[in-house]
Amino acid sequence: MAWEEESVSECSSLLCHIVLQDNVIDRWRWILDHINGYSVKGTYQYLTLSDTHLDRGPFDEVWLKQVPIKVSVFVWRLL
Repeated sequence: MAWEEESVSECSSLLCHIVLQDNVIDRWRWILDHINGYSVKGTYQYLTLSDTHLDRGPFDEVWLKQVPIKVSVFVWRLL
């Protein structure tokens, strides 16, 4: 399908500048709370604050219904 090829092309363009390094430990980092890490409670509080303005950018397209859920979750975590 054309949309799949377009999605692969977009994903490739996002990843083309990523450089993997053998001597660097890869880990997840939650930018909202560097000390405690991710929590559903912390995310809910962030999203429900009245003065929070989300710049969604590519996040709107991650949850397209034509994309399998495992792909959406992978891309969401990648972003």
